[in-house]
Amino acid sequence: MEELILPHQEEMLDCNKNFKKEKKMLNIRKRKIFINNFELMASVGAYEVEKKQKQKIIIDLEIYLTNNSETKTDELNQTQDYSQFRTLVKDIINSRHFQLLEILTDKIYKEIIKNEFVVGVKVKITKPDIFSDCEVAYQLSNI
Repeated sequence: MEELILPHQEEMLDCNKNFKKEKKMLNIRKRKIFINNFELMASVGAYEVEKKQKQKIIIDLEIYLTNNSETKTDELNQTQDYSQFRTLVKDIINSRHFQLLEILTDKIYKEIIKNEFVVGVKVKITKPDIFSDCEVAYQLSNI
């Protein structure tokens, strides 16, 4: 049995082939920085014990970067150095007591997204020791 291809199907096949070729020519790349399992002692929480002593928190960041920030050299000052984001997080955490994890997460998110080369951010903060039977976490993301 012979397979028939109708004229509009033929156009669709041609269009699909052209799209695949053009997509390859565009060289679409996704650039991300990950900072995972960043452990810090923080003054955060609404419970009385949390107000009196710092507790361990774990921060995970996923930061999407624009392609025009991609370095063309092997020089650190020509790229978005991940240490700038690490330092920013430490400075925010050491700045004051945060009653709510949500507010701390939001503050970190807003400061990172201000970077002109950042197009997306995911911030997750975990309190691993607040309860004996579980960890709690809060995540904020636009990606």
